[in-house]
Amino acid sequence: MYQGFARVYDQLMNDTPYDLWYKHLIEAFKIYNLKNKEVLELACGTGEMTNRLAQDGYKILGTDLSEDMLDIAQTKAYDKNLKVRYVRQDMTDIELFQTYDAIISFCDGFNYLIDSNDLDDAFSSCYDYLNDEGLLIFDMSSDYKLKHVLGENVFTETSEEVAFIWENYYDDQTQILEFDLTLFVEENGKYIRTDEVHKQRAYTIEEIKVSLEKNGIELLDVLDTNTNMSVKETSERWLFIGRKKHE
Repeated sequence: MYQGFARVYDQLMNDTPYDLWYKHLIEAFKIYNLKNKEVLELACGTGEMTNRLAQDGYKILGTDLSEDMLDIAQTKAYDKNLKVRYVRQDMTDIELFQTYDAIISFCDGFNYLIDSNDLDDAFSSCYDYLNDEGLLIFDMSSDYKLKHVLGENVFTETSEEVAFIWENYYDDQTQILEFDLTLFVEENGKYIRTDEVHKQRAYTIEEIKVSLEKNGIELLDVLDTNTNMSVKETSERWLFIGRKKHE
């Protein structure tokens, strides 16, 4: 899954403000009194947030559905001599051996759950693997971003190592953004073409709140991921902060 995408993911995401997101995450941990430092990350991608937590002394487990993403994340951890584990997991059906003080996910993991039943299953799994009053902190691309910033637009980029064409199609009725990604990756002097299709759903804040509450998680706050302030109509990313309710 996402084999071509994984190989060029970091290059395509080189403008992503991970340090800023990480700062806002740690602020949320402090504000909402994270008691211990055992954290689970879902849809961790190539480990940018996971490895930052490991560097700061958190006991962190990174999970993703893509083995290729996990291989890259683990290599980064080894290169930095970090003690962090990566395992393949489906966020809608987590199967692990312990619970966690916090579960996090950044950069659209939950947007990829285009069926609302899958969203419910994911939040239910988070509930099962959170300690009492544990925190669930995740971000999502907003409906504004998927519809107005990405929808019906085409993005291209070229470099010596890779070129890509990223075509987007947004469906108002289903709230689903489909993006067709054509990659040309240099290998031994030749460019190898890979085609992938990705889909993300534009949920509303109210839809997320209802699903969280239904699955035993209280929504504490929703912020703009990039500013850490209240969301606006044009906010492109939302940061959701929830807490597992008392059983």
